Amino acid sequence: MVVTLPQLYIFLLILARVAGIFFEAPLFSARTFPSLAKTALAVWISLVLWSTVPGPVPVFDGAVIFALFLVKEFIIGFTIGFVAQVIFAAVQAAGDIIDLQTGMSIATIMDPTTGGISTIVGRLTFFIAIVVFLIVNGHHLILAGLHNSFKALPMAAPINLSGAFISQVLEIGTTFWFIAIQLAIPAILLIFLSDFAFGIVSRVAPQVNVFMLGFQVKPSLGLIAILLSLPLLIGHISQLVEQMGGEIFKLFVYLR
Repeated sequence: MVVTLPQLYIFLLILARVAGIFFEAPLFSARTFPSLAKTALAVWISLVLWSTVPGPVPVFDGAVIFALFLVKEFIIGFTIGFVAQVIFAAVQAAGDIIDLQTGMSIATIMDPTTGGISTIVGRLTFFIAIVVFLIVNGHHLILAGLHNSFKALPMAAPINLSGAFISQVLEIGTTFWFIAIQLAIPAILLIFLSDFAFGIVSRVAPQVNVFMLGFQVKPSLGLIAILLSLPLLIGHISQLVEQMGGEIFKLFVYLR
């Protein structure tokens, strides 16, 4: 098989869009995923898409134009990964809020997947989100969104980084942050009731050290709240993953 120079350009553009996903999308961008395996998988996906990508072939008048097209393709792939990553950020934020309310935020651990510091319940909710994400084939939705992106945004078409696109990105972030609050509400209400009860105890029996008692009771109440709300949490994550495809398509519309 003889590969011409235009065909090689097309492959590199596809690889740039795939690289955007591997840079930001959950699971694909995990630091625990070996770099060599990431590169091999990205090249393999690009090879598969190479023969199936529709649309006209872009024309390059020089190296600078080709570099700009590479940046454009990377932005499109990054956008797909961003929408998926926001879901995990919202779920982990819900766990961080629970940690803050229960007093367990002082116990932090090193997160090998991101290289940052995370709280205990935040990591627990993050891993629950990963399991649900894999069960409902969220990684397949990301790859399907990648394939459909070549129809919505062909390689020869320019993208429009307008104010409407930025507003849509901010709206997605705001929406998923509100979802994080919703996921943490059961634990927040339970901790609020415990604080209310401790306030009554401190009035009735001032000799009781409710501050130290709260440090012992609140973590257990937080874990109980997580166990009781686990079906709600799993169902909510499943709905978020199902909505992911629609949010990706909305961003494609604003990029046109």
